[in-house]
Amino acid sequence: MLKYLSFKDIFPTCKDLYHKNSSQNGLSHINGKIKTPCNNFDNSFRSNKQHNYNLVPDCTKFGPYLYKIKDYSEDKRKPYCNFFIYELKRLVRNKNPKFKKFDELYKKLIETYETADVKGLDICNDYISLMNDTVYDIFEKFDKLYYNFKDLRSEKNNKHVYVNECVKKYEELIKLDKTKINSTIKEELDKFKSDFHNYLRVSENKYEVELLNSSLGKLDTSATTAEALSGGTTYSVTWTSTGVLFFAILIIIFIVYNYTAYGTYLRPGKRKLKNMWNKKNKKHDELINFFERTQKNIIQNKHNILYNSVEYS
Repeated sequence: MLKYLSFKDIFPTCKDLYHKNSSQNGLSHINGKIKTPCNNFDNSFRSNKQHNYNLVPDCTKFGPYLYKIKDYSEDKRKPYCNFFIYELKRLVRNKNPKFKKFDELYKKLIETYETADVKGLDICNDYISLMNDTVYDIFEKFDKLYYNFKDLRSEKNNKHVYVNECVKKYEELIKLDKTKINSTIKEELDKFKSDFHNYLRVSENKYEVELLNSSLGKLDTSATTAEALSGGTTYSVTWTSTGVLFFAILIIIFIVYNYTAYGTYLRPGKRKLKNMWNKKNKKHDELINFFERTQKNIIQNKHNILYNSVEYS
């Protein structure tokens, strides 16, 4: 199960692709093919008038989405398939009455695309069995976490509201037992925390009250590592600080050595290092001279042999 299930790199990238207009992806021709089959797909669930699901919009969005990712490598496709099963499950849960068979809906959806001669969209087959209510709830929390973070960055007013929502969802996720569910939860939370703190550094607003006692407000080692790997500002600042500190130490040593009484304690050590260096260089020169003499003797011997052979021939 854990081979395929992952909560990493899904939001907002995969969600943005799903909600893109098919014309923006250059897939208008796919929409043209599946429009009528999607209407038939929707009608197949309307035999009972109470079941007014209106599945056409979902059917016409899933098709281009799956078509877009079908040529991705298995590794690259992984987050997109994980988002697909979440979005399909969300569709099932939000309908009233609810679908009883999630996997059956998926099969009918793929069959619908095949009738439109749009094949090869069953690329997420292995992921369907991974979805359950627990997994769905985790995906939903991440979805809302990133949704509020997006609003925090885009909205001009009531930013503290979105900060509080981010803190709330982050706390819910951080309390989960990752060892029993999936280790990628922590990896994604570390990445989110890094992105969140990067935003706070450039934001003109202050949120100390909301963040003071929250897990999201504390930038720990794992989040700092995630930021460094993603090229975050903290990483470059750290290296700059290290460089400044290094040169400051060199300047202090120079002053102590040349202008204070403590320099007398350093000079014997300096002389010792210098003697060791000279001794090493002397041995190096002797070794080079030895090889040069050996090479010269070999050449001379070859010359003598050649000369003697010519003389006696």
